[in-house]
Amino acid sequence: MLSTFQKQKIKHLFCFYDQDESGFIEAHDIDSIANRFAEEFRWRIGEEQDKKFRALFRQVWRRLVLRFDEDENEKVSLEEFLQAYTQNLSSEEAYQENVFPFIEKLFPILDGDQDNAWTRKEFRRFYRCFGQSNEEADAAFEAMDLNSDDKLQKDEVFTHFRAFHLSNSSEEIGNHFFGKLRP
Repeated sequence: MLSTFQKQKIKHLFCFYDQDESGFIEAHDIDSIANRFAEEFRWRIGEEQDKKFRALFRQVWRRLVLRFDEDENEKVSLEEFLQAYTQNLSSEEAYQENVFPFIEKLFPILDGDQDNAWTRKEFRRFYRCFGQSNEEADAAFEAMDLNSDDKLQKDEVFTHFRAFHLSNSSEEIGNHFFGKLRP
C-alpha cells in the first residue's frame, strides 16, 4: 500500500507522463516524449537509436502502465496509475522487476560521453524531453548533486531514482528526481 506521501510523488510522476494534461496517459503522450528524445538527440525517426528508445518506452508503457488499464480503453487514468504503482512498489522485488529497468536502460542513452555520470547538461536534456524547463532541471540537479561536482554518478542516479519511488521521508533527496513536488 502506498503511503500518502508516496501517492503525492506518484501523482507528480503521472503529470510528468501526461504530456497533453488530459488527465490520462495515452500512447500519444508516450510518442510525444519519444519524439522529443529523437529531436533532442538528433535521431532520425526510424534509425537504430530511435528504434531502441521507442522500444524501451513501449516496454515501459506496457509493463508499468497499460497492464493496469482496467477498462481496456488504452488510456490510463490517475487512479489506474496509482494502482499500477501500488503493485510495482509493493516490494523490492516488484520495484527491481517493473520500475528499475527503465532507469537502467535510460541511463546510458543520456550519458552522452559514456563516463558513467550525468552532467547538468545531460540532466537538462532528460527534463526537456519530458517537457520540463532547464530551471526545473537545474533545481533538481543541484538538490541531488550532494558533493557539488556538477555530475550525478550512475550509482547516485540509481539511488535517487529508487528513493523517489520507495522512500516515505519528505526529507529524502531523491524526491527531487522528477522536480519539485506539487501539493
